[in-house]
Amino acid sequence: MDAFAQGARKARAAEALLRDETSTARAVRRERFHSAALILTLGVFAVAFLLLSHANVSSLPGAAAIALGGAMTRSTKPAGHARSGVLASLGAAPFARNKPQLNTPVFFVSVGTKEDKKNVEDSLQRMALRSGLGPAELKRLVTISKGIDASAWPDNTHLVEYAVKDVRKLASQHGAKLAELPWLQIIDLSKQTKDGKLPVEWRRLAHHVGCMYAHLFQWQLVKERGLKKALIFESDGIEHTDFPLVETQKAIDMMPKDADLLLLSFGNTHGGDLVKEWKGHGDDGTPVDVHLYKWNKFNAVAGLQSYVITDRFVRKVQAYMSHSGADMIDAWLVGKMCVNGKDKEWNMRGLGETQFMPPGSKPIINCYHATTWS
Repeated sequence: MDAFAQGARKARAAEALLRDETSTARAVRRERFHSAALILTLGVFAVAFLLLSHANVSSLPGAAAIALGGAMTRSTKPAGHARSGVLASLGAAPFARNKPQLNTPVFFVSVGTKEDKKNVEDSLQRMALRSGLGPAELKRLVTISKGIDASAWPDNTHLVEYAVKDVRKLASQHGAKLAELPWLQIIDLSKQTKDGKLPVEWRRLAHHVGCMYAHLFQWQLVKERGLKKALIFESDGIEHTDFPLVETQKAIDMMPKDADLLLLSFGNTHGGDLVKEWKGHGDDGTPVDVHLYKWNKFNAVAGLQSYVITDRFVRKVQAYMSHSGADMIDAWLVGKMCVNGKDKEWNMRGLGETQFMPPGSKPIINCYHATTWS
């Protein structure tokens, strides 16, 4: 065999060996990746199991609330425009950065059904992967409460009583009764029925009734825990929130001093003038511009997928409800409580008009909106 043939054979042998080594290395890397992914997933689901098992509201009798807030509409986004800084899949690794790690207490609003529990588990996994928070941090920060199903009354009405107890007390102090206040009256109206169930005229709105009392429950819980600020998600709120989790704590820290409410899930819908902006990153490390807008102009959107409240928010809203009642909680909050009075009043429940926000009046609460959309 000539030298050329020998050289060619050696080259083929070396190439085959290299392929074998490369395949082995790839297999090792795959095995390490799968092991790491499995450990992370098991850790997150272990936390989810603990949180869902104990409901993490142990200081309250019966644990409690929550019915999902239904969105009247989701904010529309331009076709083909990718959401800034949101991981495309759960397999992507969180962006390691030198920014404030989330340390604000987190509350998940869960209706308690099998489907909703799965939503919470998925949300916890998404939160871990998008924020870089580990099981210990999640367990420390996250509270998950059992849901209020208005169609199951009277079985869980004690949860509703907890949600409205301070509003009821405030109303009585100025001679009003909860039974006279729009929407809040529903719990007292149910006591007048033969079986204590949701009144017939409200049953078509059972989801929205539960949603209202659910969020009121969260606000009461935040108040009783003495928290200055709290981040609230609906069970699937992580999935429907455009705002990067890695920027959330900074957005909370940047809230103006007069802020009562910070909205995080309305994308490219602007509710007022630009207040602040800064250079930030998405959850995958993509550079993004972060904008903080005032929210005091009416927009035909609703939904409370994710938002931040302050202790002052709870005091203001409860005081106002004790005089004027409420409405469908998401549209009422972002479309009435936050905005300047319009020329024409509107009411979503279809059960009679509620005099609310007279034309030219100022917002009841000071609201802002954080987004990475320009």
